[in-house]
Amino acid sequence: MTLTITVALLAAVCFGVASVLQHVGALRARRRSPLHPGLMVELARKRIWLLGVGAQVAGVALHLFAVNIGPLSVVQPVLTVGLVVALGLQRLSGRPVTPPALLSAGLVVFGLAVFLAATPGEQVSVPVDAEGWAPGLLFAGGALAIALSGGLLLRGTARCVSLGASAGVLMATSAALGKAWGAVLGADGLVGLAGSWQLWAALACGAGGALLSQAAFQAGPLGGSLGAMMAIDPVVGVGLGMVVFGEPFATEDTAPVRLVGLALTLVGVSLLAMVQRGGTEGVVGRPPVRGPRTSQGV
Repeated sequence: MTLTITVALLAAVCFGVASVLQHVGALRARRRSPLHPGLMVELARKRIWLLGVGAQVAGVALHLFAVNIGPLSVVQPVLTVGLVVALGLQRLSGRPVTPPALLSAGLVVFGLAVFLAATPGEQVSVPVDAEGWAPGLLFAGGALAIALSGGLLLRGTARCVSLGASAGVLMATSAALGKAWGAVLGADGLVGLAGSWQLWAALACGAGGALLSQAAFQAGPLGGSLGAMMAIDPVVGVGLGMVVFGEPFATEDTAPVRLVGLALTLVGVSLLAMVQRGGTEGVVGRPPVRGPRTSQGV
């Protein structure tokens, strides 16, 4: 379990760095409606955004390794550290970090420590048939429909948060599907993996999550969008771990401790997102270009 947590922490660091770099690129791109494919085309020409993609790729590789050696219900909550990493980057950039932000970051770390201290060590088998996945995919689909509706219908910070939550749902679902890759690879080899529905479904969820995350970054400050992603990801991840993989959330004795730890982590993420709204945007990028001309790459 120590290796799983270590790898997940490294993935969280990569995701935190990637989010900041991609937020810079998204803010400097021409503003478009959510899900507009032209956003990704323009971003692909920006060096700083491509650096963020590199960090994202490293994070995805580490994330896939983590979920294939440990429980999804452990790995996904660890990724909340990515928001704390974004706060650290703000500090390193020379911007002052407020006491509420430091307290919120401390709450995230403390809550995560409490949550992981009561982790059950039992591992479970991975289902490979679509029928075994149906309840989990239905759960994730419902959460995505609610969040995406808000992202398309609302404006301002509410849109930013809703789009971030939508991206978080898809990323957690992609991670859950990626957890099945190891079992499929072991049973059927590369040919079996290439023909498996889990591979293509995970890639589709990952691509959708990437597009929604960039739309969220462009819609508002990093704190709101990334905070929403980090808050919804562990909730969906723990849910899929329990529903699809049968992962035990906790024993009868440790359930209250784990619930308290997860609640503290999510509260800390939410508070950190709120206090970051005003400060992070000024750190990572200038206001988005609203005119018809496309800004130059960094």
